[in-house]
Amino acid sequence: MHDRELNRRGFWSLAALAAAASVAPSLWAQPRLEKTRVAIAVGGKAAFYNLPLTIAEQLGYFKAEGLDVEISDFKGGSLALQAVVGGTADVVSGAYEHTINLQAKGQQFQAFVLQGRAPQISMGISPRTMPGYKGVADLRGKKIGVSAPGSSTNMVANRILLRAGLTASDVSFIGVGTSTGALTAFRSGQIDAMSNTDPVMTMLEQRAKFASLPTRARSRVRSRCLAVRCRPVAYTRHASLYRNIRTRRRHSPTPSCTA
Repeated sequence: MHDRELNRRGFWSLAALAAAASVAPSLWAQPRLEKTRVAIAVGGKAAFYNLPLTIAEQLGYFKAEGLDVEISDFKGGSLALQAVVGGTADVVSGAYEHTINLQAKGQQFQAFVLQGRAPQISMGISPRTMPGYKGVADLRGKKIGVSAPGSSTNMVANRILLRAGLTASDVSFIGVGTSTGALTAFRSGQIDAMSNTDPVMTMLEQRAKFASLPTRARSRVRSRCLAVRCRPVAYTRHASLYRNIRTRRRHSPTPSCTA
């Protein structure tokens, strides 16, 4: 059955929509897609946060569905968002919270694929620049690295600070990306703490360059405790979902993520 094939290959779970294609392709011709070229903006393609997108691309799932997908990699989710708002990309692979923030500003965006069940973001301090660290309150006046200001890593850091009685204005947020730039900034002492995704955070932990805070959002339980839901999703303008309904159904050729 065609829907089973989609479920087997589909990482971006759209089971409800895929169920509509329950007739074998040998019996029914596939409807012509409204849009075959799709531009996806992502903030940190190498991050595990966006792993479903990378797997779908490398295994050729998009091409198998007749889609010509171009992926643009940005340092953080907020920069990827700007690409869609500016019209240079069709879809964002990023945090669900961005859709809520955009709607509050009168811009109708909607998530249509869930890529993970937890933010998979953690935060820690540098023993090198903060040898006397005792608690989150010690971060007042310090520099905190995030993938990009306004991104999901920034949102998680804000929640952790808030729980300690601090606000965003009590620290300085610095965009460091999600790969080598983040590692370099941390190791060189340019930042005192960092909120970021794996594999960067795990690499620092394993090499004893990083002291992880107990309040992390790598799991669903931890993210609930922090009251953050920066889950990785795919989202686009609300109008685009219904203008390109058949393309949207093909835009999920991946196995469902259970991270």
